[in-house]
Amino acid sequence: MVGIRKTDSDSFASIVYQDEPLLITKARLESYSPPKYREMRKICGGIEYELESAAKIFYKQGKSMEDFEDDFDYQGKFARYFPTYQSMDISQLRGYFTWRAKVRHGIIEKTQLSFAFVYIYELLNQIGVSSPEAGFYKLKNFWTAYGKIDPQISINVRLWLKDYVVYNNLDKSLLEGFSDIGRNNDILTLLNCKAHDKDAVFSALNSMSSYNLENSRFFKLYPDDIKNVVYDVFSTLSDHYGKNRRKDLCEMFFGKTYASPYAMFKSAVFYHRAKRNDFVYEISDIYKYRCENGGWSCERFFRDKSKNHQVGMLLKNIDFFMRQKFNFKSTLKAKKSTEILNDIITRTINRYQEKSMKAALPKVEIDVSKLQSIRNAALEIQRKLTVEEFEEADAKQIFDEKPEGGNSAGLNDVEQRFMNCLLYGKAYGDLIQSQGLMLSVLVDTINERLFDLFGDTVIIDDGGELALIEDYKDELKGIIGK
Repeated sequence: MVGIRKTDSDSFASIVYQDEPLLITKARLESYSPPKYREMRKICGGIEYELESAAKIFYKQGKSMEDFEDDFDYQGKFARYFPTYQSMDISQLRGYFTWRAKVRHGIIEKTQLSFAFVYIYELLNQIGVSSPEAGFYKLKNFWTAYGKIDPQISINVRLWLKDYVVYNNLDKSLLEGFSDIGRNNDILTLLNCKAHDKDAVFSALNSMSSYNLENSRFFKLYPDDIKNVVYDVFSTLSDHYGKNRRKDLCEMFFGKTYASPYAMFKSAVFYHRAKRNDFVYEISDIYKYRCENGGWSCERFFRDKSKNHQVGMLLKNIDFFMRQKFNFKSTLKAKKSTEILNDIITRTINRYQEKSMKAALPKVEIDVSKLQSIRNAALEIQRKLTVEEFEEADAKQIFDEKPEGGNSAGLNDVEQRFMNCLLYGKAYGDLIQSQGLMLSVLVDTINERLFDLFGDTVIIDDGGELALIEDYKDELKGIIGK
């Protein structure tokens, strides 16, 4: 077999040519870019660059590019810890300023996470904002919008927003909604509990409690009773600890206020321009930031757990003892506590029950101006009732009047209605008040009428609350009916 040798011309003819990208050097790419980028780069040139911090260089470069916008189709990637302009090449810079231009025109699109943080650093450093307050709202609005695109952005921004308000001495109202501010306000409410109502004290305690009392079945039926007892118990405990203990109640629950060094805008690229010698930002009496000779500190309660187990124990034990005192069918297991605390809770509940029962009794008011007319009317009645038989018949009609159809107990209409209230758990206050009766007199009268049938007292005072003897209830229902 004879071999066939390919010539050079044959090899050349067999080559297939395709489009190949032109390689552009960094220098050449920069020469095609807007000159603004070269001007920005010059800021960190020379020996001065070696002496300045990265945050200060970032601030200077950012101010030089404050109003700049680009239009560049960037398809690359950029990921850095503590990203700055200096850490970007020219194409990344063009990609960032193109994306930033869209953001400023209200178009917020997903981008490199590092680009998003560079934009946040700009706002923290007052780059591209007309005033500190305007910068706050720009930062908050961007965080809200971009956080829906990439939740990773929320890791630090919430803290930086609070730092921004403090650092720029903005109004405290901008801090509303921050969790630690709410906790601070709750502690302040409890420190001054007697200056607040039951709802405020209950809300403050329950918001920090490991036991959510609002979820209790008993609370849902008796919310006002629970709130009143919680308020009285906490107020009594506060007085007790204030007089008898080295620690007050809030110190036992939440610790003390401490001042410790504070890193303003921690983990952000931030240039500290404000050099303050003696500055205090007071969120409240127990929450303050200080800056002395450029160094920051924070004074607040640092025992700041998400949910407090001591408060939880207090609220759960109040729930436990109230269920017992109210004979609630569903009970709880009490938390381990001191005898003093349990004694204060039970005594407070007893006082509250007595007070509630007295408030439920009808109020009898005597109009002194009408006493003379009452006396005159009584004398007139006495004059007319001269016949003994008439007096007896009239008295019998007044005190022994029976409803139509009668009943074997000999009760009149009002007495029968009152007994129905006791038998079937209905309120009787309105009945007593509408008839102008004294409750004790009515109870004694009914007990006397029923004594012949039962040979015993039927209505008793059970710990300040009227009740029927359980053994007689069924027979009374048959006698009195509904």
